[in-house]
Amino acid sequence: MKRSAIMVVCLALGFCQQSLAQQTQVWVKGLKKPVSMVQDPTHKSRFYVVEQVGRIRVIEDNKLLDKPAFVADKSNFTSKNWEQGLLGMALDPNFSENHFVYLNYTGTGGTTHVSRFTITTPYEIENDSEQVLLTVDQPYGNHDGGHLEIGPDGMLYIGLGDGGAANDPHSHGQNTNTLLATILRIDISSTPDQGLAYAIPEDNPFAGQQGKRGEIWAYGLRNPWKFNFDSRGRMWIGDVGQNRFEEIDLIEADSKGGQNFGWNIMEAKERFKLSKFEGKVPANLVEPVWAYRQSRMTGGGSVTGGYFYEGSKIPSLENRYIFADFMMGSIWSFKLKNGKADDVVEHTRELGAGFGDSGTQLAISSFARDQEGELYILDHKTGRVLKIVP
Repeated sequence: MKRSAIMVVCLALGFCQQSLAQQTQVWVKGLKKPVSMVQDPTHKSRFYVVEQVGRIRVIEDNKLLDKPAFVADKSNFTSKNWEQGLLGMALDPNFSENHFVYLNYTGTGGTTHVSRFTITTPYEIENDSEQVLLTVDQPYGNHDGGHLEIGPDGMLYIGLGDGGAANDPHSHGQNTNTLLATILRIDISSTPDQGLAYAIPEDNPFAGQQGKRGEIWAYGLRNPWKFNFDSRGRMWIGDVGQNRFEEIDLIEADSKGGQNFGWNIMEAKERFKLSKFEGKVPANLVEPVWAYRQSRMTGGGSVTGGYFYEGSKIPSLENRYIFADFMMGSIWSFKLKNGKADDVVEHTRELGAGFGDSGTQLAISSFARDQEGELYILDHKTGRVLKIVP
């Protein structure tokens, strides 16, 4: 990104500090709309990349293999809407033994599917092995969330948006009797509960409560597009905003769940004027650790949650959370101090040098992390994976 463009971003968002040296290099290219990447825990140089168009691609020894490991069954798959498609992937905690893979995709009717598949070889995931664990009806074609993560507790965490349209018209955000606008936590290793294909952990905050969905771990989220855990067990969430703010939320490692992040009563730290909620703001709302204002000047308006850096090769990122904006192609990081973001730094100029185009053209759909804690950037627009290097 050119210096003048960076200054526009800084002025619009209210912070201008530039980063210490680091850069990116193109690691792999030739993908189509990549949205997630996970490393095979049994092979140091093998990664699986989720393409939104309905494929899982394999990267091995720094090379993209020609044959996809998985192609979605077109009889029950759609990526018609911008936010639909194959959206998330997680590998079972006992992957080396059971070879289970979890995928999140959109069915032809727009319904979210979370399914378990078996990978028969490192290069093939069988469609016929699908076991649907969970389906969630989506009233509209956007805000599907879609991210999957295995937590440090071995549970499967699932991100779901508020169901779409704009302004949360059905008030799902504050309704704990729906799975929308939440992060779910389900047990994939125990005997399934009656009538379910999974078990609801007994220590979930709403487990066993009448009129509430026991799968919910946190709620009041508009569209938690990306989230992850650090080695301390903290969950970092990038929640995409409506038309004013983008936010980063945090759930501490010792949490019992049940956090209410405020949507659609609040958008970040401000009252959302178009909310249908009446009455006083509930006392249990949790503020984001960081929020930034969207800008018409820069086109900013879709946060991509990233990672708390725990690698060793880039000292300037040590103890910093790094994230981006999908629409701006900008990248920032911050340290955490007293539960809030501190020392917010922009990295766009340094990292943008390796993009091969301007930062405003980069569409960062996701970050990824390898076994050594080093970070990668997924470019949705040009189908590349870039590695952050010293």
